[in-house]
Formats: sequence, structure tokens, C-alpha cells
Amino acid sequence: MEKKCIVSERPYVQELLPLGCRSVFSRKKQNVLKSFLRRYQKGMDLVLAATAITLMFLTGIWAFFIELAEFAVHP
Repeated sequence: MEKKCIVSERPYVQELLPLGCRSVFSRKKQNVLKSFLRRYQKGMDLVLAATAITLMFLTGIWAFFIELAEFAVHP
């Protein structure tokens, strides 16, 4: 049986495995943090935007109550 290999820019030859399986000796490290960020990027952006909008809204309410209290103290 003839071996099939992938020719790429990498300095090593990677054997072509059936059904797209990865070689046990793959030199590419899996970075868990990058994988997590890539998978949940849209959700994290949505949560961050909602948090920022909520904090701005609460800050506005707090400033309104401060102004209202100052107005009540100094008629």
C-alpha cells in the first residue's frame, strides 16, 4: 500500500490519515483559551454590551437621585 503525505510549508511531513483523523504525533498544540474565545465570541460580546448598557443606565439613575436629593435639601 502506498503512503500518502501532505506537502505544506511546515518543516515536517504529515501523513494523510483516512476520514480526516488527526495524527497522534501532531505538532500543533491545542490552545484551550483561544478555542473557548473563538467558540463563544458572539455570546461574550453580547454579555459585555448588555453589562455596559446596564451600568450606564444605573449610573444615570444614581446621578438623578443625587441631583434630586440636593434639590430637596436646598430649596
